[in-house]
Amino acid sequence: MFSQKKNKKFSYQSRFSKEETAATKLKASLNSSWDDTRRKSSSAKKGSALFLLVGVLVFIAVLMYYLETKIK
Repeated sequence: MFSQKKNKKFSYQSRFSKEETAATKLKASLNSSWDDTRRKSSSAKKGSALFLLVGVLVFIAVLMYYLETKIK
């Protein structure tokens, strides 16, 4: 009853869009190289963050053990 109007979608393709020009090839290569770089850097960040968290956890466990033995 009170539905809003939806935006119209057009699927227009110019007759020149099928041809690959040098600009589109360059753009595709830059996009692929950027994606590769982004994937590599994010996996390295995840690994170092995990290593840091495990290190902090081990440090806390050792500190708790040390304090427990000192108190008794």
